[in-house]
Amino acid sequence: MKKNMPKTINELIKILAYNNWAWQPSVMSHGKDKPTVNSLAEAQYPWTEKQAKLALLICKRYATKFESVGMEVRKLLASPVYEHPFRKINSQKIIEVNQTADGFESIEMKFPYDRKLVNLIRCCKENRCLPLGFFSFDGETKTWTVKKNDITTFYMTLIAVRYNFTFVNDQLLNEFEEIQNIKKAYKKPDASIKDNKITLSNVSESLQTYWKEKIQTQKLLIQLDTLKEIGIKQKGLKIKSYSIIGKKIAHNPYKHLWIDKNAFSKDEVILGLKELNCFPLVLPVHGDIINSKQDIDDMRNWFDCFERHGISEFKNVSWGFELKEPKMLKDKTAEEKSGWNTFLNEDIDQPTYEKVYDMYQSSKSFKHINADTKLLLLRNRIPRSLMRSNIKLKASLVALGGGYYASGGEHLKRVLDNLPKKLYYSTYKPTTYEWQSRAIERL
Repeated sequence: MKKNMPKTINELIKILAYNNWAWQPSVMSHGKDKPTVNSLAEAQYPWTEKQAKLALLICKRYATKFESVGMEVRKLLASPVYEHPFRKINSQKIIEVNQTADGFESIEMKFPYDRKLVNLIRCCKENRCLPLGFFSFDGETKTWTVKKNDITTFYMTLIAVRYNFTFVNDQLLNEFEEIQNIKKAYKKPDASIKDNKITLSNVSESLQTYWKEKIQTQKLLIQLDTLKEIGIKQKGLKIKSYSIIGKKIAHNPYKHLWIDKNAFSKDEVILGLKELNCFPLVLPVHGDIINSKQDIDDMRNWFDCFERHGISEFKNVSWGFELKEPKMLKDKTAEEKSGWNTFLNEDIDQPTYEKVYDMYQSSKSFKHINADTKLLLLRNRIPRSLMRSNIKLKASLVALGGGYYASGGEHLKRVLDNLPKKLYYSTYKPTTYEWQSRAIERL
């Protein structure tokens, strides 16, 4: 072998990985081999015997290409030499409990790489709502360290038993058995109808007391609707209703629902909300609603509709923001006319202008939130008056602007998402799959 010829299989692999720039196009390594070649070249530890055999096989496929650029590799391939002795992998699978530096217990699992096992551990990590830092992995020792609690004890032990781990002692197995017995004894909360009331079973005493004092005194349909708020299934419970919307919302297990605008009128929506006692109701305002005649008319129609159902614009409606003062085009300055967002141009008639001016005055005058508030309009933020009022919001209705999402900051969105109900009233159904069972459509 010539003086500067590769002396190990490791060198050949590195040449394939890093020297493609030197090859002629006809002798470049195949793209399908590239990930494997790079992985072998960049390995942080000595190769295992299995990795060495794979490297040799790849190099043999490129023997002719090596020789085409002057590298004599046949002898090396026939009698392969490697940079380091083969790394031996401990095939033993061990699980044990150890004390951490801060005095808490942790579960340690050592095993040779197994994709199925790793995926199971990651599944527990991602799907059991455990805090960050609960799981860690040491690549050098091939050890998973998991902070110990009832959840991790149960699932890590379950994995270890299923895949024949060696238990250093019986602690985990004993605790696993205790947890399993508790799970077997656990009965899911349930609800049934008795004497025209919904009765709970298998719930805590405090919840039972709350239900009897606060919820059981209300209409049967409201009792049914409240079950989803406390995480109890409504399956099998059928209750009559005088409104279609109210019935469908109450019998639906989800809190976030879409109402088809083509199937239900505004009056039907409000009738259902009244039957379920969804007031005070939040009406998020999407964008600047006074920039188009359609949005102005839509908002005016909503106010008129609420008025027909006993919710007065001047007594029961509170504004969490203030509309811009409207101006007719003839009253605008040259600077205002040159702006990109020209408001109320010649297309807007006098009656429309009067509508929006009345709403502008209301937004300035009716900001106080109190026990009389049935409808609260919000746009970008949570007003301080809401926090001072101590009223409990029951639901939100995203209906203005035609979109599925109201504008606003993260705090406002978080408030809306955490309400007992968040309803969307629009023409088009959201396209994500999880919405398919949340569509309220006329039967």
